[in-house]
Amino acid sequence: MMKLTRRYFLQGIGASAVLGTLTGLAPTKALAMNSYGANTSLLAKRAGTIKYSSCLRNCADRCLMKFSVQNGRMTYVRGADEQYKTGSCPCVKGLTYVEYTYAPDRILHPMVRVGEKGSHKWRRITWEEAWDILIKKTNEVIEQYGSEAILPYSYSGNYGAIGMRGADRFFNRIGSSILDRLVCTEAGVWGYGSVQGTTDGPDPETIPNCDCYVSWGFNETVSNVHGIKLINEARDKGAKVLAVNPNRTPICSQADIYLQPKPSTDAWVATGVMKYLIAHDMIDHDFLKNCCIGADQAIAKVNSVDWKDIERVTGLTQKQIEEFADVYGHAERIIIRAGYGMQRNYNGARMTRAIAIMQAMRGMFDKPSCGIIYDNVRPITGMNLNLGRGNYLRKGKQQHVNMTDLDMALKAENPTTENRPIKPIHLLVIYNGNPVAVSPNVNAVIENLKRKDLFVVGFDMIMTDSLEYCDLILPASTQFETDDIIGDYHSWYVQICEKVIEPVGESKPNWDFFAEWGRRMGFKDQAFRDTPKDIIRQFLQTETPWYQGITLERLEKEKFIHLDMPESVPVRSGGKAETESSKIELYSNIMKKAGFDPVIDLALCEEEMPEEEMPEEEKNLPFRLLSPGIPQRVNSSFYNVKYIRAYNAYECEVNPEDAKRLGIKSGDKVRLNNQRGEAFFVARVTTRVAPGVVRTAKCNWRSTNPYGQNTNTNSLTTGKLTDMGGCSAYHSTRVNLSKA
Repeated sequence: MMKLTRRYFLQGIGASAVLGTLTGLAPTKALAMNSYGANTSLLAKRAGTIKYSSCLRNCADRCLMKFSVQNGRMTYVRGADEQYKTGSCPCVKGLTYVEYTYAPDRILHPMVRVGEKGSHKWRRITWEEAWDILIKKTNEVIEQYGSEAILPYSYSGNYGAIGMRGADRFFNRIGSSILDRLVCTEAGVWGYGSVQGTTDGPDPETIPNCDCYVSWGFNETVSNVHGIKLINEARDKGAKVLAVNPNRTPICSQADIYLQPKPSTDAWVATGVMKYLIAHDMIDHDFLKNCCIGADQAIAKVNSVDWKDIERVTGLTQKQIEEFADVYGHAERIIIRAGYGMQRNYNGARMTRAIAIMQAMRGMFDKPSCGIIYDNVRPITGMNLNLGRGNYLRKGKQQHVNMTDLDMALKAENPTTENRPIKPIHLLVIYNGNPVAVSPNVNAVIENLKRKDLFVVGFDMIMTDSLEYCDLILPASTQFETDDIIGDYHSWYVQICEKVIEPVGESKPNWDFFAEWGRRMGFKDQAFRDTPKDIIRQFLQTETPWYQGITLERLEKEKFIHLDMPESVPVRSGGKAETESSKIELYSNIMKKAGFDPVIDLALCEEEMPEEEMPEEEKNLPFRLLSPGIPQRVNSSFYNVKYIRAYNAYECEVNPEDAKRLGIKSGDKVRLNNQRGEAFFVARVTTRVAPGVVRTAKCNWRSTNPYGQNTNTNSLTTGKLTDMGGCSAYHSTRVNLSKA
């Protein structure tokens, strides 16, 4: 009898074909067009001209999709099955892109505010009227306050090379304040980088060849659903799956061993694993001797930590950690998929550093199917960013503003960022982002947006929560209404983003808008006359070795190209790591200079956070709040799509022990609160969270919360920055929970 495996099914073999093989029957080919009950009008939408475009949302999958276009209208979307990583089906969000593009609430013309900010009162105007207002206000702000009084706010609403960073040309040329987009990954960049010199790891397409896959602080169903098939292929070959996460994800439920530690105790978990490895001589002595510095100090540090303290801090037993460590210690090829949520804690850089040291103890670098996948950004950073983004246009030095500090940076008096004073902001330009959903301590952000001396421009395709506080609203096109390319940050690809349809209504693609703004300001630079295809060619005009031979014409023909990149940490094969010593650094001068333990720092958030960021009243609150992503949203995107709205983004997961004590049942309306504000949700009683922990979704909209109008998760989250990198520390937030 044939062996049935996950991989067999994943390769597209249907259940009927399997049944036919098992019974000796030859299955006939089923044609949907001829099947009983087939929806011929729906199937007809698949006809038409095919356009290839990549999903430009902030997800590690980077799906390549095929759109059917009939009479200039997008009618159907499916995955480009020519590309194995995507396959034939996008995620639930990608499947709604037709509805998303033609959403009834799309902004199709410019509008100017006629009521108070937040009153949702607007008047339709022409583009010429809008340009008159915008150019006049831009000049007024520059003349009265200087160009640094202008601040762009954007992040990942459009992750195309042009869609995300083409606007930099305008802000570089005008000399605005510089937005440091540090909210997401930077603590991990410093933590992993302090050990291995980079965040780049192995090609994910080698996961099927590893014999141990570790999901650490990552939720593949949210950020990498198409990567699950790679994990399953590895399992079919006998690989073990290990998982560490305070919130039990689907991969955690399916793992061979799952550890559910208390939030932000990951450095202690890694130390426990290393204690077992050292005690049972499962460390790679040759690798530590030849490829690392500080091995003796790291071993001494690990051995100095007592098991009783590890159990007390993590909430795990020694036996649980040792069972995990034994599987990890016997594996020969280990890939760790390191998540972004864990490092969004006050001690985020130090926790990620401990995980990298643990991987180095096993010698799992510079070997096939080994390493840490965190932020494989070389497909992006390998482009000519200076030319494509127009960095050469910026003259002089302007102030930097950390986007995570928006609550402090937009203050009318004594604004600050990263605890240093800055000049006040008087013109805020919001595009590709939704700060009222994304920013921590959002109640303070909203009060600042209401300032009468702050002119706020919103350039978006839908009325987000942030646009309600804008003075001028301008209609943006979707990513499918212009040409672009995208570099991956998980797999090793660069992909095409063909223009699928013409811009809807009076909307403008990102670059068209900012280029025209520049021209109307009188800028004569060629940079503002370049077309999207001109800019794509400039991005590809690079000396980076793995981009040699890649042209726009080749991308237009092939649609996606796998980049043949070298090993990112080539220390075993005689190369150098991108560290100060050129080796893996288990002892780090970077950490020492930052005031932390240069080997492994085990400090905890509540112990360290200063009084102004976590006052005693918050430290004494009973619950740690987790706010990760959910599969049906990407950050603050897709909240306007009718089909997606059916998936609740306002649940609060509560452990059964806590629910019983507080008299809370699934379906009850609950209130979370701290000194920053309050927010309302519906309870889900579940062991997905441990006692003392609650979970809500990140970046949910205030305006669509059915349980408490104008409240959301970020009404509660701390604005404190991480230990290194200026990253958000969302998960280092404590709250009270009660039945509403």
